[in-house]
Parts: sequence; structure tokens; C-alpha cells
Amino acid sequence: MQIDAPFWDSLILEGIDEVDVEAVSAAFGTVEVVARGRAAGAACPDCGRFSSRVHDRYQRRLKDLPLADQGFVIRLTVRRFICGSADCPRRTFAEPFARLAAPYARFSSAPRRTWYSRSSRSATKRAPSF
Repeated sequence: MQIDAPFWDSLILEGIDEVDVEAVSAAFGTVEVVARGRAAGAACPDCGRFSSRVHDRYQRRLKDLPLADQGFVIRLTVRRFICGSADCPRRTFAEPFARLAAPYARFSSAPRRTWYSRSSRSATKRAPSF
């Protein structure tokens, strides 16, 4: 079942300006968000030179906390850019998504995760003990 992507963009990835939600689907107990980078390019982590030349693309699959008792997965398309500096040791580098996930991470570090942990801690503090 396809779901309205702009609604999910504002709900799930609120505060993360570096990604665009392309599609959201819910099937078999899992909500899957398909997203891609919004920036025109990125700076090389070694030399700092900005590049917009795309070398390749690959998919990252990031799991997140359950949403309404359903599994939640972000399928992120990551671009690899070519560093144009001749003296840079790094020829290609991946598009960074610092606010969404750490490099090589399989779980997201999205603000929703932080919000969820804060709200569950405050709920246990307020819960009456019998």
C-alpha cells in the first residue's frame, strides 16, 4: 500500500534536511521509507574539495524503532562522488548523512529515536507505583 510521502517526510524525518522521501509503503507488518540525498554534491572528507560528479549509487537499509507496532525501515540511496583533486589520496567517497546514520551503521540515529527514548523514560517516571 502506497502512502503519502510528504506527510511521512515531515513526520519521520523532521529536522533532517539532507534527505527527500520518494515513497512510503506499508506491507506485511513493515513500513518502508524510500529516500535519497537532497544535496547537489558533497565535500571530500580528505581534502575538503566539493564534488558533484557522481561515480555510483548504492542502497543502504537502515532499521529504526517500531512505528505503531510495525517494523520501520529506511531504504536510502547513497551516491558515491568522484574527488576531482589530483593530489587527494581518495578517489571516491560516499555522500554523508550525519544526522540520519553514522557511516556503516545498520540502524538510524534519527531524531525520532531520541524523541522515543525521551518519551518512554518520562512515561516511566510518571507511572504510579502500586
